[in-house]
Amino acid sequence: MNFLEEWNASCVDERITVLNVTPLEGNGPYDYLFYSDAIPRRNDGRIRDRQLKQYRHIEEGGWWCSGMNLLAGEEDLWGCFKPNQPRLSRDRNRPIKYEHPPKTATGVFALRVPPPIWETIAQRHSPDTCPQNSSLPNFGFWQWLIENPQIPVCLTEGAKKAGALLTAGYAAIALPGVNSGYRTPRYENGDRAGKSQLIPQLQVLATPNRPIYLVFDQDSQPKTIKAVRAAIRQTAFLLKQQGCTVKIVTWNPQWGKGADDLIAARGTEAFDRAFEEALPLDLWKARTFRQLTHSPAREFNDRYLPCNPAIVPPHLNTSLIAIQSPKGTGKTQHLQRIARNAIASNQRVLVIGHRVQLVEDLCQRFGLPTIAQIRTGQSAELGCGLCIDSLHPNSQAQFRVRDWEGATVIIDEIEQVLWHCLNSSTCTSQRAAILKTFKSLVQTILGGSGRLYVADADLSDVSLDYLLTLAGVQQQPFIVQNRWKPSEDEAWTVYNYPETTPDRLVGDLVQHIREGGKPFVCLSAQKLTSQWGTRALEAYLHKQFPKARILRIDSETVAEPNRCREGCIPRLNDILLNYDIVLASPSIETGVSLDLCGHFTSVWAIAQGIQGESSVRQSLSRIRDNIPRHIWVAPYGFNQVGNGSTSIPGLLDSGQKLTRLNIRLLQQADFEAIDDLDTGFQAESLLCWAKFAVRFNATMLQYREAVLAGLRGEGHRIVEMPPPETIKVSSSSRRKGGLKSARESSQNAIADAINAVREQNYRLECEAIAAAPELNDCEYQALKRQMVKTVQERRQERKYELKVRYGLPVVPELVVKDDGGWYAKLRLHYFLTVGRSQLRARDAAVAKQLLEQGEGSIFLPDFNRSQLGAIVGTMERLGLPALLQDRQRELRNTDLDLQAMAAIALSSRSALKTITGLRLAKNSSPAMVVRRFLELLGYGLRYVRIEGNSARTGKKRVRVYCVERPDDGRDRVFKYWLERFGGVEIEFEEGLRLSKAPHLPESEQSRYVQLSLLSINN
Repeated sequence: MNFLEEWNASCVDERITVLNVTPLEGNGPYDYLFYSDAIPRRNDGRIRDRQLKQYRHIEEGGWWCSGMNLLAGEEDLWGCFKPNQPRLSRDRNRPIKYEHPPKTATGVFALRVPPPIWETIAQRHSPDTCPQNSSLPNFGFWQWLIENPQIPVCLTEGAKKAGALLTAGYAAIALPGVNSGYRTPRYENGDRAGKSQLIPQLQVLATPNRPIYLVFDQDSQPKTIKAVRAAIRQTAFLLKQQGCTVKIVTWNPQWGKGADDLIAARGTEAFDRAFEEALPLDLWKARTFRQLTHSPAREFNDRYLPCNPAIVPPHLNTSLIAIQSPKGTGKTQHLQRIARNAIASNQRVLVIGHRVQLVEDLCQRFGLPTIAQIRTGQSAELGCGLCIDSLHPNSQAQFRVRDWEGATVIIDEIEQVLWHCLNSSTCTSQRAAILKTFKSLVQTILGGSGRLYVADADLSDVSLDYLLTLAGVQQQPFIVQNRWKPSEDEAWTVYNYPETTPDRLVGDLVQHIREGGKPFVCLSAQKLTSQWGTRALEAYLHKQFPKARILRIDSETVAEPNRCREGCIPRLNDILLNYDIVLASPSIETGVSLDLCGHFTSVWAIAQGIQGESSVRQSLSRIRDNIPRHIWVAPYGFNQVGNGSTSIPGLLDSGQKLTRLNIRLLQQADFEAIDDLDTGFQAESLLCWAKFAVRFNATMLQYREAVLAGLRGEGHRIVEMPPPETIKVSSSSRRKGGLKSARESSQNAIADAINAVREQNYRLECEAIAAAPELNDCEYQALKRQMVKTVQERRQERKYELKVRYGLPVVPELVVKDDGGWYAKLRLHYFLTVGRSQLRARDAAVAKQLLEQGEGSIFLPDFNRSQLGAIVGTMERLGLPALLQDRQRELRNTDLDLQAMAAIALSSRSALKTITGLRLAKNSSPAMVVRRFLELLGYGLRYVRIEGNSARTGKKRVRVYCVERPDDGRDRVFKYWLERFGGVEIEFEEGLRLSKAPHLPESEQSRYVQLSLLSINN
């Protein structure tokens, strides 16, 4: 093929090709390639015969490409030659497509850019900058780009791809390979000799705040995918170190491997969309942990998985069968056929889930009882279903692995089941036992005659690799992969509300109902304290539409008799036909398929940043009908795992250092079982937890963008809701805010009305809890074990727990305080002050209980979360107790002790985030540092006055503060705790027996914490 035709096929403007590509043949390629002084030569200067023989093929001709040298501002000697007759590589016997100058460091392709292309790029990205051709016209474009760091740069692999992107209107530079953007110094033996660094040619462009987009190939081979990901991570990390903003451009691999293929197949507009939807680095890293690179045994591109059960042959060499198929494509129906066939073959079937409702639904489909039904007398001969919380011998299931040898085990929504198992608070007390049992079960099934079926729309390498590692046997999983994505007609239309609050969405929802619409509303909270939760919105809509039939589905109503009714989840398709409005919490975000068509007219969602982004997408897909979706997603989430790190090493290293600190503190408490503490328990589970955690943390940092990117990835259309129409307002209002939204007043009124209803209902609920009949200990324990509870029983249970927890009369105000997180603040304050002598005993008892429940093993994230010694010791090291004791003191940013406190805190920001969860800005003032720590205790910092007047005295004005002590009755609680826990053996809130221990001297405590702060920080 003629080189012009080849570059034209890659959508490169011919003017770019002519400027940068030269056809060569005969001895010509030698002149371009063999210019290095390091090339072995004979005495007469001629290249040695051995090397000439190796490169003989280049004499058959080809084309040469080189651009500009960004360091010297002149034409570049370095480039690449594409031979017409490529040689074969020695190691893999594959054609070497491109030859680069031997014995020469690789460079970059900064192609010469003709003025018309230059002007196009300027108009697209920086119309205010006028390109000026300098005395070096070929370098003028790159000089202009270097001098304008606001212009984004696309970094790709291969000169033709750079040419295609330049033609499309993007400033693009190309590497000869994905790993060529950086160099790692090494010794002669190949060992690392230092840290990796960007190559100098990239450093020229990698200026602070420069947007850089990595546009590498979208490969399909697992090994290549992993290699490209590693290169992206390393290159992006080094670019971020230079202060660049890094995003990763991705697209559907079926549309083309390289950027030039994408443009050739689907036009420049396709790349424009990919560029606009590029993922920030953290989100991209999170998405890589959601991808499946294992090779599928069966591939489909069908709207529904085939009904033929033979898509999984009956006789396989593997016991692990995995199904990845988009939501609503028949995964559960296929699992149903598998379960029914297993039962017909007299194989027991075990169904494992993470929500009671999901397990109930699956068991009804499969014809199996749940554990709760077995307890009431149903037979478990065919098998059963249970939550993974009960997968241990001490649960109500009394689970024994040996009972399930040769069984068929089914885990739907495997990603969420595993994450629940590894991180849910409901598993904390028995996590080690659950993990031991689960590992034993996986080994028994995969190493024996049983089969393990897992399914998930978002099935990833993380889950499959974890299961294979647990099994400890070498086998290739049998993967069924359905790559179907909705067509333009089948895709949802998702209307995104970009505001910072969901007021406008709720206003539009109300209008939709007034116009006769029947909405299905997905909410992320149910508590009465939440303004946008299920209970508050239910109360508001009942008030607005008293005749409307409204159903609230959340963990509370599902478990209430005579409300949704026990076991209603499997019958929801029939039940929902009786309602006009449905408000659903995350209790049905997974595993429930609502297939009724034509009843609901729209789906609405308010995602406040509590649940994971995948859970938001799951909830939107519960209704299978293709009706409009309306969503408001918080810009940022407020949940995090561990210290919030998005790096696996960062998360694990900080956790391990905190573990060592906690162990040292327990050693000082003479904790007898410390030598038996197995800190290496199930390293494979800890690694899996870390992978799930970093992807969760990354999506929380950019929550809205993560949800929208996930929906786009599923093939749905995102429509940004335009700003509401504006109307003129009075001059006084204009001075305050200019124009006012035509609907802003009504939206504010809706928000105020919802808030008023919420506050009224919440007050009534607090009063009802306070007025509920009291329970004795036996009645409480019986009620605690009861799964289905009335509203009154829930109130009684809550009242008993509040009374035991605080030792105060249960009045409405106490309920409000407890809902506001009062207990955690009081507990920390107590152990920092009056209860300090009991802290060591408390931490030792918690550790002992975790060890006993795990039969000598503990899961490190649970252990770290359970200990308070590190945070209390840190606050002592910073001097917080002294500030609390001095009631008369005034605080200034100029106080030497506060400056010393801030210096310690800011130099140990990473460690403090790990220990306390606090995120401190680098420039935090001493007063801000004090304020953040006081907030952990429920205290405040109150501004008093300003001292000094620069105009009259020339002194710097200084703000004066004082510690604001809450008058909340905590002294009475502390007295109750002291009296209750004052004996040799004391009992605390976890129901533990604590042995009182002598107080560690403050100087020794301080030394340990100071050393540990440095350790964790580094």
